Amino acid sequence: MEPLVQWLLGGFVLSLLFIGVARWFWTRYDKPSEEAIEWQKVQAEKRKERKVWESVEMQMRREAEEAEQKATFEQKRIKAASSGTTPDAKVVAKAFESLGSSPKATSVEESEVIDLEDDSDVHAVEELVEVRQDAWDGEEQSDPAEPEEPDWELVERLKRIAEADELEEKPHPELPDAPVLPNLSEEE
Repeated sequence: MEPLVQWLLGGFVLSLLFIGVARWFWTRYDKPSEEAIEWQKVQAEKRKERKVWESVEMQMRREAEEAEQKATFEQKRIKAASSGTTPDAKVVAKAFESLGSSPKATSVEESEVIDLEDDSDVHAVEELVEVRQDAWDGEEQSDPAEPEEPDWELVERLKRIAEADELEEKPHPELPDAPVLPNLSEEE
């Protein structure tokens, strides 16, 4: 055998031997100490406790948001309910007195009151009234087959815009020019 091959084989066997020795030391001596094991246990407990408290805080936040939504809903409901009620007559009278006038009370006569359950007038009708379903709404409707008159002014403007190669300097020449204001930085 050549000396190079002998050296390579010897190095290979020696490296296998060193790998075995390193593995043996690794498995025997590379274990965490009792302090390290205790520290890992403490960290795991802290993680569990932190997760529990986070879930409790999230639940409390959720409950607070729900309570806030309920409170705003109740406030809106109360506001809506109170907006439809009439103010007290004494309060209205005092307000009119402070303005220097007297309130004008309008009374409703019994003949003006409509009884929803009284339908005697319906029985007095002699003939049935036929109601059209396509009632006229007051607007004159044109025939859909007949074309509408186009807006010639708009058509002319669109033609001018399409034929123009460049846009005008002033898009709206009928508007006055803006006033020229002095530059404040030049005065200082």
